[in-house]
Amino acid sequence: MMVTEHAKRFRPDRALLVITGRISEAEAMKLAQAAFGDWKAEGAALADVAAPSQPARPARILLSRAGSVQSTIRVGGPGIAASADEQVPLRLASTILGGGFSSRVNINLREQKGYTYGASAGARMNRAGGAIVGGADVRNEVTGAALLEYLNEYKRIGSEMVPADEMTMNKRYVAGGYLISNQLQGAVAGTLAQNWLVGLPAEFLGQYVPRIQKVSPQQVRDVSKKYFAPESQSIVVVGDPQAVSAQLKQFGEFTVTEK
Repeated sequence: MMVTEHAKRFRPDRALLVITGRISEAEAMKLAQAAFGDWKAEGAALADVAAPSQPARPARILLSRAGSVQSTIRVGGPGIAASADEQVPLRLASTILGGGFSSRVNINLREQKGYTYGASAGARMNRAGGAIVGGADVRNEVTGAALLEYLNEYKRIGSEMVPADEMTMNKRYVAGGYLISNQLQGAVAGTLAQNWLVGLPAEFLGQYVPRIQKVSPQQVRDVSKKYFAPESQSIVVVGDPQAVSAQLKQFGEFTVTEK
């Protein structure tokens, strides 16, 4: 069985070889042929991952951890594939909302409120579909307050234009981080491989920063309204029901489970 499953996944027709550096195409092909020229696929390949089905109604789940002095909160909903048309504006919106130390949810929950050591939120994009995920670890007594701040920030970015200075700061952050992370040849190879894995063309390597620079406040607001809509988010809390249940009532009826 292990041999069969290996053959479904590790095969030349489902693999990518990236070679970077001071080498000609002819030399690279010669090396590739020498190393992998006799590699043949055996049997049927693993089926492609199907596109996600229509999502269910947002869930409210409290995972019981009796005696816990803090809560882990997660707020999430359906997202989009990495190759979707809206993916670049959504990447920038994610950075503004919860993608770094200076992001809105981190400044709000950590710096202003002191609820947590760190809060994050944003889009996770795959070849087939994706997810919107935000979360933090907070003290029991501020579990409900922290969730409220999360949903308020989700609502704000989807209803108000991001100010010009905040747009500029985050575009520089994204562009600078991307360029720094792709300085070395090995890093470029890794980015090319990752882009291929999630369905992006090789050309996206050089297109990403220019496309980020072109994103408008209207685009950030529109994708945020669509994907960070508070009413579309599921909420999962891991904590002590006796300490947090009353605080969660304002967000709907929670199903309490042990695992």
